[in-house]
Amino acid sequence: MVKTDYRLFMQAEILDLPDPLRPTSISPFVGRAAELEKLRTLMPRAEGERRRVALLAGEPGAGKSRLAREFAAQVAIEGVLVLYGACDAVVRTPYGPFVEALEHLVRVTDEAQLRAALGAGGGELNRLIPDLPARVGGLAQPVKADADTERHRLHTAVADLLANVSRARPILLVLEDGHWADATTLLLLRHLARSAWSARLLILATFRDGEADVLAELSETLADLRRSDDVVRMRLEGLSGAEVSDLVSRSAGSDPDPNDPQLHELATTIHDLTAGNAFLVCELWRAVVETGIVEVAGGQVRVTGPLTEFGTPESVREVVSQRLSRLTPRTIELLELAAAAGPEFELEPVRRAAGIAEPELLAALEEAVGSGMIEELHAKRLACRFTHEIVRRALYDRLSRLRRAELHLRVGEALESAGANSDRALADLAHHFGAAAPFGGTERAIDYNLRAARAASAALAFDDAAMRLRTAIEIGIQGQPERAGALLELGAASHRAGKATDALDAFASAAELARALDSGELLARAAIGYEDACWRPGVIRADAIELLEEALAAVDDSNDELRIGLLAGLSRALDFAGERERGALVRDNAIALARRYEDRAGLAKVLVGSYWARGTTPLEEILSMLTEARDLAQELGDAEIHTEAMAWRVPTFVALCDLDSARAEVVALREMAEHTAQPFMHHVAEHYGSAIALCDGNLADAEAMAGRSHDWARLLTGRDASGTHGIQMFGVRREQGRLAELAPVIRILAGGAEREGPWRPGLAVVLAELGMEREAKRELSRLAAEGIDGYQASLWLATLTYLTDACAAVNDEGMAAIVYPELEPLAGTNVMIGHLVACYGAADRYLGMLAAILGEPGRAEEHFEQAMEQNRRMGASTWVAHTAYEYGRFLLRRGRRARDHAQALLGEAAGLAERIGMEGLLGKIRLLGVPTSDVLPGGLSPREAQILKLVARGLSNREIGQELTISEHTAANHIRNILRKTDCANRTEAASYAHRQGLASG
Repeated sequence: MVKTDYRLFMQAEILDLPDPLRPTSISPFVGRAAELEKLRTLMPRAEGERRRVALLAGEPGAGKSRLAREFAAQVAIEGVLVLYGACDAVVRTPYGPFVEALEHLVRVTDEAQLRAALGAGGGELNRLIPDLPARVGGLAQPVKADADTERHRLHTAVADLLANVSRARPILLVLEDGHWADATTLLLLRHLARSAWSARLLILATFRDGEADVLAELSETLADLRRSDDVVRMRLEGLSGAEVSDLVSRSAGSDPDPNDPQLHELATTIHDLTAGNAFLVCELWRAVVETGIVEVAGGQVRVTGPLTEFGTPESVREVVSQRLSRLTPRTIELLELAAAAGPEFELEPVRRAAGIAEPELLAALEEAVGSGMIEELHAKRLACRFTHEIVRRALYDRLSRLRRAELHLRVGEALESAGANSDRALADLAHHFGAAAPFGGTERAIDYNLRAARAASAALAFDDAAMRLRTAIEIGIQGQPERAGALLELGAASHRAGKATDALDAFASAAELARALDSGELLARAAIGYEDACWRPGVIRADAIELLEEALAAVDDSNDELRIGLLAGLSRALDFAGERERGALVRDNAIALARRYEDRAGLAKVLVGSYWARGTTPLEEILSMLTEARDLAQELGDAEIHTEAMAWRVPTFVALCDLDSARAEVVALREMAEHTAQPFMHHVAEHYGSAIALCDGNLADAEAMAGRSHDWARLLTGRDASGTHGIQMFGVRREQGRLAELAPVIRILAGGAEREGPWRPGLAVVLAELGMEREAKRELSRLAAEGIDGYQASLWLATLTYLTDACAAVNDEGMAAIVYPELEPLAGTNVMIGHLVACYGAADRYLGMLAAILGEPGRAEEHFEQAMEQNRRMGASTWVAHTAYEYGRFLLRRGRRARDHAQALLGEAAGLAERIGMEGLLGKIRLLGVPTSDVLPGGLSPREAQILKLVARGLSNREIGQELTISEHTAANHIRNILRKTDCANRTEAASYAHRQGLASG
């Protein structure tokens, strides 16, 4: 059991320990020995150790903060640099706890060391620490880019700073009250916990884990952090009866006497009434002493009243009310103002709000501290905090709504008179004047909320910015132009936060006001924002086209910049909606207008959208426009358009069957993404790379890149890349012969209520390739009866290819007749799923398979020849192997005259499949009786393959022994090895494996 003497810490030289972590409590610290030891174990101290994260959970009052302070004080004495930040229960500022921690880091770090630790990207931290340039001059300004890129650069700069400082001294970063964290704080915590970086750093984050306290964003963050090996979760339970007895004895100034019956009864009663909750234990102890039920004298505890009179009040509010009844009116007013000010408050603004002289303030303060409701902070400024947020909240909740508004107004005016203009001060003023709106001061509430919103946007806290803007709008911005401007800002903030629906609503409302004001400029800005909020998340909205056309008619002809922007958006919206002819016409007009007025930036923006003109504009022309957009953006220094143009060039090359150029462009795109630190482009480059690696037959690379793409996607807001990852892993596992692993997930997806995505056709493929022909035929029959048109909305080409594979496996002529005319227009092209989510090679391979099923051998042979030539030319080894297999299988059915050609094709397919590791295809080839190399699947020996064949026939161990003249025991040993090597759970799964790998026949 740990018992800490706080006087030791008070005397220790821990001068750079953050003020909130300095020991202040008069209650002794008991218990928590195991937790302290675990935290000490987690603290990285040696060179080369990785950063770690400890998530400390518990109910309100469990003692999380006290444990964090105790641990921080201990390691600070040992030379660890301790940083601290708390999430505010009232005013949630962008990156609030990290800003608090980093400001302390900047204060206590030597200037030369700080400059070296900031590195090349240190200027990004200007967003969080506006005073940083005054301390370290010459820092570059933060890079302007898309929201995800700016955020990633900032997060990387924070990680680099912590890593560099930790080389000289280990760091403990305490983040308190994570249940009140804003979205930006959680995103940065997630980055620090999951990204690949090393530092001698322990992040200790505390949070409440009650169902009501864990909001959706925190819940998602916790779930994500559990995937990291460097994250440890701890939970504080209540104090034990012995620990409560220890606390009572030490509070009385004595050592515990286990044989004292009164002490035992008192401690047991307190424990039973509080369930060991540390805060309630301390409060109840204070209550029984103050009411005289318990007397403490000379280190002895004496119960003077009947314990039956002593019980827990119905709520903490009642405890607070009882304590307030014993205080003077001036002290009560001070505490009420403090409760409105927040969990931690400076005394000067509270004194101004109270309108009292300093002597009166100090007298009231002394009484308030003596009551145990607040405590002084060890800081240069005069400041206090509530002993627990539970106390502040109980005090605040007992006030009427009007009284709260009055107090907030007084606090706001006191803060305003101080003249502070930091981002935190703006957030405080916005909060207090916003809360005071029912009482007065609405103009200031609107002004400060608008200013706080802009400060939040500059700090990349777009959710916070949107919240402030909504507050200003709801309070009531009087002027319609100003209200429209705020709505445009709200739309932009919501869009950058990844909240497409909120953005669309805000832009639509701004458009309504623009119509009422007859302002073409406002309408144009609303229309451009509306369309931009539609296309990025893939939302197809006909009203976007209508709004853009309306704005074009309304905007002044002389405003070329807005007209070009409107035409660029309209061409993209038309393409997106399938009106490609109109889209091409509008794009031509936009390009001509931009060239006429020499608007190079506008021209680049129009040209980069040309990718969406596929279908009406030749691919060569699209490639030319994208190349011009890339070159223009490079000249203008526009990294966002530059990388976007490169990104669209890759699938354009693939569509042109030029995989060599696509491979080179992916390398360049990955380098550009690295240079600009754009998470979205990292995500795109990796999923492009995965698709091409699958074509090339590099299955391990394809899997690794798909995984990296999915990891990068986790850093993006408003985008769910799980579908992309699912399709890519479907392709990889299929070639590896491991589709059975995905079968349960695909069944769930296929059974969903929404008919979206290719998962039901994908299920038909899985069933067919696992040898479940009856189920596959049944699924295909259901799809044919329902019609497949409903799958056109999402990855239509994936649906058609999966249906082709399934009906070829089970020879379903009915489905083949449905699919062939849908795929026929794609003859001579590459099958590209989505925007290069996957590439399955020449479309003619699928057309050849379908023609063969439909009994059209001449057409099938033409398609297969075209597919072989195209796939070979592209170097798409995986699809050469599949085409050779399908073509050879087709020729085998045509008789002896084609047998030699068939055998040659199948031999080629087998050679490629063996080299690449295409276990699924090798199994199919073996089923045709075509010899492959001596290498058996799963590392099986020839004897094990022989026994597996007998297992597939249903023979028992004894029957296998008789068949092969071996003992039953030897047969059992072989079967155990077979199950281990093939990763099968039982004989039934092993039999299925034998059929899939072509080992059950012959």
